[in-house]
Amino acid sequence: MNARDSSPTLAQIIETLRASRGIAHKRDIDAVMQALPPAPAMQHQGHTLAVGDDCAAIPDGDGYLLFAIEGFLNEFVDQQPWFAGYCGVMVNVSDIYAMG
Repeated sequence: MNARDSSPTLAQIIETLRASRGIAHKRDIDAVMQALPPAPAMQHQGHTLAVGDDCAAIPDGDGYLLFAIEGFLNEFVDQQPWFAGYCGVMVNVSDIYAMG
């Protein structure tokens, strides 16, 4: 048997990803997301604010409050608390930057 024969198929890779904890725990919010109406783009002071999935710009007077949040697996935080905190800051800064 050569190396190509032992490689997983695309279907096997997809099934492995679907069954992984990293994807499976995201299903916790599926029922809530299905119950909510689609969020329209907001207008504020002549600007269209895109709806983002990792950061929200909330109008506040002359500016905006930025809300970003990241979830981590408990085991990661327990085993590497400093690095989990570092990752939390970096991911949220990246999400805010990506939203413009």
